[in-house]
Amino acid sequence: MRSSFYLLALLSFCCSLAVGAQDTHFTLHDYNPLWLNPAQTGAYSGTVRVGGIYRGQWYTLNGLSTPSAYVDAPIIRGLRKFDWIGVGANLINDQSGMGADLGLQSNYFGFSAAYHLSLDNNRRNVITLGAQYGSTTYSLDVNGTSLVQQLTIDPALGGGGQSQGEFQLNQEGSDGESYNNINAGIMLRSVLDPRKQNKLEAGISLLHLNNPKQNTLVPTSRDTTGGGPPVGSNNEDNRRRKPTLHGHARLDLEMDGNWRFQPSVFAQSSASVTSVSLQAWGSRALKPNVNLRLGLGYRTGDAAQVLVGLDYEQLRAALSYDITLSQARTIDNYQGAFELSAQYIINIYKKPTVVPTMLCPKI
Repeated sequence: MRSSFYLLALLSFCCSLAVGAQDTHFTLHDYNPLWLNPAQTGAYSGTVRVGGIYRGQWYTLNGLSTPSAYVDAPIIRGLRKFDWIGVGANLINDQSGMGADLGLQSNYFGFSAAYHLSLDNNRRNVITLGAQYGSTTYSLDVNGTSLVQQLTIDPALGGGGQSQGEFQLNQEGSDGESYNNINAGIMLRSVLDPRKQNKLEAGISLLHLNNPKQNTLVPTSRDTTGGGPPVGSNNEDNRRRKPTLHGHARLDLEMDGNWRFQPSVFAQSSASVTSVSLQAWGSRALKPNVNLRLGLGYRTGDAAQVLVGLDYEQLRAALSYDITLSQARTIDNYQGAFELSAQYIINIYKKPTVVPTMLCPKI
């Protein structure tokens, strides 16, 4: 079982490098705003927002892990009195292999900016345009013992069937590769009922707008039948990273004095693969500034989701667990995936200027 798992993970990663990988996905997508949509940059009330999220999958098999962190801030007023501009940065590290055994990983670091256009003087309806520029680096540890074994052992034994000569990577590939990304998005936020603070948020973003070239790290070779296409082909079409589409919407509705209902939908389409995540959160006020959040979700054809969150003043934290429903459950032994996230909004208040006033006692 472990050998089959290694081979499956390896082949999945290698194919993704060759023909355009699918982007990382998160269950707690609302807790990773700059990854969700560049238009989320500075889309909150406060001075500075910092946060992070960690995703672990197939962890008892020494499997996949994806930590991410971000920071953003609304820094300056826009061209009009009620508009503003936000800037931010985010980092995603995707370790797509089995730790030291395979050493497959990619790192993304990007800067984003967004212009928030208020449609009214109370900022109850805001349209935001955002853009992000970043760089992705990815590498493969060619010294990993599992990688050598899985690529070179006989296909009848579950390996790749390559000779030692075919396995040797060129120096450029062994040192890793990189490419630059341009992402953009648009979002609408609207206060539906100011008295109840009912809100709607919806947006769409497109990643890899520049169709960056992504070189394969897999050696070029023919398949074992002798007539197939090259493995790890590095032609122009295969090197182009296909755009990824994010679509998201969320409601925040008051049910009664203590309960709020917060349904959301998130769709991701990448490399001809589309997934839709539906979530329903319920939030209960335990005391002033303390809210407990519970929810359930479902990602099409993949997993059911159990969701727990806690809001304490300016701190938001959440935990999720994915219950695998697809055929992958036979490989991960029904382990699924978990995520842990937190974000904190820092408020820095400007000290007011008090003008002394002289009062005449005769008045």
